[in-house]
Amino acid sequence: MPGVFGRFAATTRVIAVGTAAVVIAATPAPAASSTPPVSRGVLHLPVVLTAAINESPTTLGIADSSLYTLSETDVNKTLDELQSLGVTDIRIAVPWIFVQPSSSQSYDWSKVDMVVDAAGARNMGVLGVISGTPTWAGFPINGHPSPAVYAEFASAVATRYQGKISAYEIWNEPNGVTFWSPVSAKAYTDLLKAAYPAIKAADPSATVIGGVLGAVGDIAGISTNAASFVNQMYADGAHGFFDALSFHPYHYVTPFSRGTVAGDPIEQVAAIRALMLANGDGALKLWATEYGLPTSEVSQAQQAAYIHDFVVAWQQVQGAGPMFIYTTRDAATGAFDDEANFGIFTTNWTPKIAAGTVAALIADLADGTAEPFDVTPFLPAHPFLQAVQVFIRQLINQALIVPKLVVQLISSVVTAVVKTIASGLGIVRASAAAAPSAQPSTATAASKSAAGGDDPVSRPRTTPSPARAVGSSKRPDRAAPTSVSAPASASTSGHRTAQHHERPATGDHGSRGSTGRSAR
Repeated sequence: MPGVFGRFAATTRVIAVGTAAVVIAATPAPAASSTPPVSRGVLHLPVVLTAAINESPTTLGIADSSLYTLSETDVNKTLDELQSLGVTDIRIAVPWIFVQPSSSQSYDWSKVDMVVDAAGARNMGVLGVISGTPTWAGFPINGHPSPAVYAEFASAVATRYQGKISAYEIWNEPNGVTFWSPVSAKAYTDLLKAAYPAIKAADPSATVIGGVLGAVGDIAGISTNAASFVNQMYADGAHGFFDALSFHPYHYVTPFSRGTVAGDPIEQVAAIRALMLANGDGALKLWATEYGLPTSEVSQAQQAAYIHDFVVAWQQVQGAGPMFIYTTRDAATGAFDDEANFGIFTTNWTPKIAAGTVAALIADLADGTAEPFDVTPFLPAHPFLQAVQVFIRQLINQALIVPKLVVQLISSVVTAVVKTIASGLGIVRASAAAAPSAQPSTATAASKSAAGGDDPVSRPRTTPSPARAVGSSKRPDRAAPTSVSAPASASTSGHRTAQHHERPATGDHGSRGSTGRSAR
């Protein structure tokens, strides 16, 4: 989910591709009391340690990429409401497209600072999703950036938020065109192999999460199912370049625990775990960093029931890590767009049934009393008509976002032309007008042998796997590479536009494709 965080869904009979992005003016972060010292181009910030994320399947957080777009008052309100439910971990967007809108080395950290500091003040664990291609680095939002350029930005993020953001996801749902176009496991693996050592050099204690996969099927030119994508990642050398994998098991029709058909989210989870075990990564965790349902498609009761079913069933998945429910509050309750209705609160902060469900589950998981929920699958009266309706919804969503992307692209082109003309007239130095032609190389990972483990792939588990706090050392076989310095940032007070999101559509059996949220 940031630049644009959206959602994509596709099935074997109905192709639904949508990208919903909300571009909202960001408010300035509060003025700092003093200017942090800068030396050798690196900005040194006082580090206020935030809580580590307990890498256990009993960790239940909230994914909320909209935080980047909110005012300080609304961010505080959101985090306070989540805390009232017992939530201690959040997943946020770190939108490259807005933090570094031009190729110069001036970053606008103001909005991310505000969100991260607000979470830190509440001792909340933070998972950051680094995503969203800037116009100068490739096709906006979902184009493939240079791995070296992306790694440079990831290093700057990890340097600035060392001790504040304890885990990072590399991109969002790269197995669908909404966020990664064209879909390519090889291109994504190259990105991961560049970003992993860059982040580890800046913050050795950070957990770097790869995959970040959507629950989509195989449709040529549109999407690749999660297990096939992971298999290709391993073939392209991904082993040794992540500390965990993540998956978004959306499905509107079938409860997570009831999946029996190949391609259902729970079956994809089993296939991914089998691949991890076969490739020596059985000791690593599989996180579920987005799950939810929009109340524009299902009732509040159905939303709550499916969330309950998922959370309890996730406890039985071998190698399961933390879970994050998407999302806190509806952008516009009752709106036509599904993406606007995923909240566990309505737009006016009225709790939905799911809010109480999340609070009860957090308490039950803490004391080991969470019980399975006998949930009835949602069966639409007219499946074909519903599929057509979903497809039309996504086409409309796509049409709504295109003008915004065009405006951004035109703005970027005009800026580049003006700089070039100014350079030719001697108004600015040529070096300032041109984008950097060479990017610093990133270090390579030292060791890629992973400790395998006796990790049966069968879903039932009698004994929970030991929890590991994110922020602790993870892979003894991986040495921290040579440090990659991040340039000093010039935090501007400004009007930064932002966001993305979009959750695609359900297909013939209701799969919610994910390409969601650069941090959705």
